[in-house]
Amino acid sequence: MFFPKPPQPPTAWNDTLHATTNAEICMQRNIYVDQKEIVGSEDCLYLNVYTPCIRCAEEHPNFHHDPKQQRQKAFARFPVMIWFHGGGWIAGAGHSEYYGPKFLLDFDLILVTVNFRLGPLGFLSTEDMECPGNLGLKDQQQAMRWVHENIVYFGGDPNRVTLFGESAGGASVHYHMVSPLSAGFFHRGISQSGNFYNPWTLTSPGIARMRAVTLGKHLKCNNENSKDLIECLQTKSAEEIIGTDHLFKKFGYCPMIPFRPVIEPEHPGAFLIEDPLISVREGRLLDVPWMTGFTSEEGALRVAGIYGREQNVKELETNFNKIVPMSLFYDERYNVTNEDLQNEITATIRNFYFGYNAIDYTEDTRFKVVDMYSDSWFNHGTHEAVQDFIVNQTSPVFYYYFAYKGSVSFSTIFGDPVRDYGVSHADDLQYLFPVGEQLFPNTALSEEDHKMIDVMTYIWYNFANSGNPTPKVTKVIPLKWKPVKTDSAPEYLRIENSKKITMDHSLLWQRMTFWDSLTRRLKDNGNIFRHLKDEL
Repeated sequence: MFFPKPPQPPTAWNDTLHATTNAEICMQRNIYVDQKEIVGSEDCLYLNVYTPCIRCAEEHPNFHHDPKQQRQKAFARFPVMIWFHGGGWIAGAGHSEYYGPKFLLDFDLILVTVNFRLGPLGFLSTEDMECPGNLGLKDQQQAMRWVHENIVYFGGDPNRVTLFGESAGGASVHYHMVSPLSAGFFHRGISQSGNFYNPWTLTSPGIARMRAVTLGKHLKCNNENSKDLIECLQTKSAEEIIGTDHLFKKFGYCPMIPFRPVIEPEHPGAFLIEDPLISVREGRLLDVPWMTGFTSEEGALRVAGIYGREQNVKELETNFNKIVPMSLFYDERYNVTNEDLQNEITATIRNFYFGYNAIDYTEDTRFKVVDMYSDSWFNHGTHEAVQDFIVNQTSPVFYYYFAYKGSVSFSTIFGDPVRDYGVSHADDLQYLFPVGEQLFPNTALSEEDHKMIDVMTYIWYNFANSGNPTPKVTKVIPLKWKPVKTDSAPEYLRIENSKKITMDHSLLWQRMTFWDSLTRRLKDNGNIFRHLKDEL
């Protein structure tokens, strides 16, 4: 049953809760791996808490008893890391098989992983008080509140809480930095391959309601009145509602993420009441240390699925002018509905990446398609977010570029197990969590992969512990990672392998400069559109 209400605090229990197995995942169908069946449950709002093992250390054969050291550890308060999974607010879970503590708890920290409602069950909105939206983000917020109130009983420090997430999880972290209701529940943030500057992270006004109505009509809820629509949807099963995902696909799974965060009407309990870019530029972004960055070939998330099917490459070449505005979101995010302007923008993009060349199966072209999606979906938004952060905040921002090519890549499960796409979206997850053991069971981690685990977990732990990812030079990280100081040539950490970690500046500058100029035009068009809309 569709239940469009915010989460409620958990009720207490009297008996012992044997919290040794995973709860159900939230109901979903993963479009990114072409999943056919709908899985999960509506009873899914659970979190996992992993703590350092103190008592059992005495039973280890190599344990050397040191009562003083054990007492100090027992009374210590460990930094807390709350993980929000990726999956486009459509799929994923905080399960231990994927996001377990095997790597991170080599350090003394508390790891919390969170489930939250997904797809239309978590993000459908009528843009009014009948269903204002952002339920999935409110689920995260309720988990943060629970951690704030209870983590001390697990040995955690409620005053040293770091949110971290990847893709939609990274964007979720960024959203909590502008939601007043999240203030006080965390003290640092890490956004991996996702932030609210990315074009797939916010639904433009009117679009969310239109999609809610479209979904309703498919389920024979034909009344466009919000109250009647929601009442009708509440008579439908959750499986029926999740099963409408095919209605919104135009090119593969594009446009990606039909149900995502929205700007709500102002009311008590609202998560987001203004465009987050306005929040940043008006000084309403929470001033906490932030770490953010992306992989070198983020766009493999989409392009592996394109090149994995020959007809998709042909369709992209033939219908480039129709596919790209929708697939890169500028038809919606910037209200580029004028056909002449849309064609002009699209031609500019095509000329920059491909010149007069056809989109074909050559390796050079394939990587240019990857660059196009990388820059539009991830890279340029991060570039803008970092620049705005240092102008408007006093806390440090640490910017990174992850270019380590490991033994396996997520591109193989995104649609093409044959071709090389570089360092794909989500490839960095393998060095923070044992996710590869589940997804790539036939490929063992190499020696260099293990060294990269040491690098990544060391950086992430130190940031959570102190707000400084490299408090001292060590064998693992032989340099200090400097925060960004200038918006004209932002400094960043370049991670290529365990022996090649360097500081650099002006990341992908030619490509970012191109998108700077393009985005200015798109924003000007959007501002004109909104001004005219207000006057009408």
